[in-house]
Amino acid sequence: MMQKIESTKDLSKLLRKRREELGISQMELAKLCNLSHNGISKLEKSEGEAKLSTLLKLGKFLGIELLVKIEE
Repeated sequence: MMQKIESTKDLSKLLRKRREELGISQMELAKLCNLSHNGISKLEKSEGEAKLSTLLKLGKFLGIELLVKIEE
């Protein structure tokens, strides 16, 4: 099922939900993705912006396929 993400709040909810479904703590996910725990926490709280490279890492470990649509 494809879910359209239209805001950082939508993204935050999706990331946290999927992490919790997998039974992974923020600390464990940070270690798996070679990211900081603080960064994961901020993403899940919709604080700040995520780099595309960070989203790709998270997607890989959370089993989320990311599709990016760029329009003019």
